[in-house]
Amino acid sequence: MAFPLIAVAAALAPEIVRLIAGDRAGTMAGTVTEAIRQVTGTEDPAAARAALAADPEKANALRIRLAEIALEGERLSAEREAGQRNAELDRLRATLSDTQSARANMAEMLRGGSRLAWGPATVSSLVVLGFFAVLILLVTLDAGPGGAARFDPQVASVINITVGSLGAAFAAVVNFWIGSSQSSRDKDAMVGRLQQAQMQQAQAAMATLRDGAPMREAGTTALRPVSLATPSGTDSGEERFEACLKVVLRAEGGFVNHPSDPGGATNMGIALRTLSEFRDAEVTEEDVRSLTRAEAREIYRARYWTPMRCADLPAGIDLMVFDFGVNAGAGRSLRLLQRSVGVTPDGSVGPITLAAVRACRSAELIGRLAEGRLAYYRGLSTFPTFGRGWTRRVDHARQAALAMATEPASVPLAA
Repeated sequence: MAFPLIAVAAALAPEIVRLIAGDRAGTMAGTVTEAIRQVTGTEDPAAARAALAADPEKANALRIRLAEIALEGERLSAEREAGQRNAELDRLRATLSDTQSARANMAEMLRGGSRLAWGPATVSSLVVLGFFAVLILLVTLDAGPGGAARFDPQVASVINITVGSLGAAFAAVVNFWIGSSQSSRDKDAMVGRLQQAQMQQAQAAMATLRDGAPMREAGTTALRPVSLATPSGTDSGEERFEACLKVVLRAEGGFVNHPSDPGGATNMGIALRTLSEFRDAEVTEEDVRSLTRAEAREIYRARYWTPMRCADLPAGIDLMVFDFGVNAGAGRSLRLLQRSVGVTPDGSVGPITLAAVRACRSAELIGRLAEGRLAYYRGLSTFPTFGRGWTRRVDHARQAALAMATEPASVPLAA
């Protein structure tokens, strides 16, 4: 079954695509489609995009609803995985319990002088002798004169089956007398700890959504959008995004079609190709010229702010990463951030990068990001043409970021 509105959801919440792809039943895709239909009132992707671009309130409500759906999907996935691990652990525990019970019974009979205590030893001896006897028989007698098979194929098949059965019995004997390995016990303990940690993470994420302060309604009470916590103190994610976007739009300006700009015609920093990809349709220079701020806002959010996880960065750092990403590419901006904090520059922000960023003094990190950005511009062949404007833009972004920055962290940035 096709879900054409999924592309709209991917633009607002790219992380939800992974959950939809992993949901074989299609439940997640159906839920996402219904959420988009409720907010926009249409099942046509183009009409839905237009409705969201024209009404930022609807876009905000839908974005939060998609975040709720994504977290609920993560929680259900964690519960399924936990159930599978629990079943496997229960099976292993039951097997170990049976083995320990048999050993205890044998020890008790030995202390009582019962002849039945020799039963396990006798059976184990027969299994071991039978296993090696059949194995030797198969290896030494299977080849006849001239390499011809001595046994009939059906007989050889029966012997192979016997060896397999005796092999399983031999493994059971070894497990009975020696017990499971320490590595197996360590593995069981590790699986249990991993399971507990994943469940705690999922529960904490859901608690964040349940306990957040309510946002403004977007024309429907069924969605109940909530506010997501950010690492920047009391400012909401929307306020931080708006503040950063204001700086970016001031730097980008209005409609420009500079002959030396490889991006061609741009308006508010949105190039013709970018607008075409966002609308999933061919656009003209006139379409770029008539681009509205509301649509530009959603493009910046979908292509830069959300994928670069700017909302998870401290205030001021988010502006530096966002502005450079808009101007030179999201991957390049993230790699500069990672190099500046001393982690592997893979262009993907995760827990390690975020922890390293939060351990830095904001003012010092802002300075390093500004210097790294200028160094990149100076290496471009178009620096003689655009260098003066780029330098002014970096200086302005640096000053704005310093004004936004919160109290510095107690740990200095590593040299």
